[in-house]
Amino acid sequence: LGFRGETVFKPCEALSGGELARLRFAEIVLERPNLLFLDEPTNHLDVDAKDELKRALKEYKGSILMVCHEPDFYDGLATDVWDCSKWTTRL
Repeated sequence: LGFRGETVFKPCEALSGGELARLRFAEIVLERPNLLFLDEPTNHLDVDAKDELKRALKEYKGSILMVCHEPDFYDGLATDVWDCSKWTTRL
């Protein structure tokens, strides 16, 4: 997930927001779940980290339910896309 060089040996307290997000994702994937719920997984990630995340998600064997506002990210990854921009809630 893009951890290289000295980043591998950083204490968790010294990791950036994007590095922490990648670490959390790695922990989840190592547990081998068959379903991932991802809410804006690209937040706080740079371009290289997004590319690495997309590669990892393509290799993932389970199902993914993801909220994402970046078509460039989920293009080629998602099998179904729901555009909720027209949905409303009425009380």
